[in-house]
Amino acid sequence: MNLSFIIKMILKINQKTIYTYKGKVNSGYQKVVLTPQKNSNQSIIGWNIIIDGGKTEILSKDHFGNIINLIRMNDGSKQIKISVKGEVKTFDKNGIVKKEKHYIPLWCFSQQTNLTLPGLGLNAFFNKIAFDENSIIGSLHKLSEKIRTNVKYIFGSTNYKTSAESAYKIGEGVCQDHTHIFLSLVRKLNLPARYVSGFFIPNKKQPNLAMHAWAEVWIANLGWVGFDISNGISPDERYVSVGKGFDYNDVVPIKGTIKGMFSEESHSSLKITGINQ
Repeated sequence: MNLSFIIKMILKINQKTIYTYKGKVNSGYQKVVLTPQKNSNQSIIGWNIIIDGGKTEILSKDHFGNIINLIRMNDGSKQIKISVKGEVKTFDKNGIVKKEKHYIPLWCFSQQTNLTLPGLGLNAFFNKIAFDENSIIGSLHKLSEKIRTNVKYIFGSTNYKTSAESAYKIGEGVCQDHTHIFLSLVRKLNLPARYVSGFFIPNKKQPNLAMHAWAEVWIANLGWVGFDISNGISPDERYVSVGKGFDYNDVVPIKGTIKGMFSEESHSSLKITGINQ
């Protein structure tokens, strides 16, 4: 067996998000976090964000290193469409991301947030879990399995405001909730851990998801090690990371501020195809 052999794939991604407004829109801005960057696990062949009903005012990076498109809506706009088209070459590195620039100190990722702060339920759950310091990665995979067992994946059972503690008490959630619970417990071990959002090709039995979420834990002498709690694996060549942060609030794909008197409807679609290399 050739241990140097690395599985590669080219992922083609097409995503559309349409916001339609009924009423009067005076002005509005949208912050878009939908642009991946090169790292040891992926290289960008081509990536384009097309805006109908507005334009990019500022292209910048935030304190996590995420690429941010700040979009200004056209005055009086009744609709804004954000289309993403791109190709990314990915590599299976067992979920390990190496040689990445640190924009903020690692210890910051050990701090809890409002969405990850543990309560009585998660603290009790944590106290029942045994961690082997000589097998940190193995222990983290076991933690991932226990979370998946205790919190069933049920679409629509939670929303973007649901905290890790609340999802644990409900016993249901989605990838976002699994990730927040994992981060909450890992940070109790004083390990730096971050929330990652991106694109993912699921198994054939599963439909494509709008966006996916997983966690990465900083392991000394290795780098950031990924854990997809909802699927029980480390990210491989089927994954494209886009945004990183302390929790979901830092990587919301599209969020904005709009002034006026109106109602809003939204629709999104996603198509991802992969070609093995």
